[in-house]
Amino acid sequence: MAVLLLGACGSSTTREEIESYQQQADSLSVEIGRNVTIRYTDSARLKATITAPLMERYPQLSEPYLEMTEGLTAQFYDDQGNVSSNLSANYGKHYERKELIELRNNVHVKNKIGEELESEELFWDQKTKRIFTEKFVKITRNDELIYGEGFESNERFTKYKILKPSGRVKIKEQEKDSTNSTE
Repeated sequence: MAVLLLGACGSSTTREEIESYQQQADSLSVEIGRNVTIRYTDSARLKATITAPLMERYPQLSEPYLEMTEGLTAQFYDDQGNVSSNLSANYGKHYERKELIELRNNVHVKNKIGEELESEELFWDQKTKRIFTEKFVKITRNDELIYGEGFESNERFTKYKILKPSGRVKIKEQEKDSTNSTE
């Protein structure tokens, strides 16, 4: 970058142009970490752990973000510190000011009772503690497959709603209440 700046600084270069070049260089600054682990806590309790082979942080942008281009894994914890769900994706991006994480490409979530979610896109809103997508999802639970366009859940993937669902689901038959029967 220094060569570009020096080459651009001729006798006809104005102070404003030099400052503009410096701002561009600052906006291109990146912090790079390999084999990184991030721990999210709330009130001194561990809520989530995210690990990635490569994290690149762009702190000087108007919307700073952290990018995980080589994939990531995450574990979410309950109030007792036990793992309540696991997540993996081939790509992740954390919008720092929005407190929003975008996951793409082969997103997979599994909760503590063995239910699994698969999608090509998923968002984790850290403010509202929700995960969601408007894209196609596939949920496997026991021997059931449920498909849908759109999904909303708590961050632990223990209470969820599938938007526009389809698939085969077992429904338990309920006993009739004899006090409410009509004749």
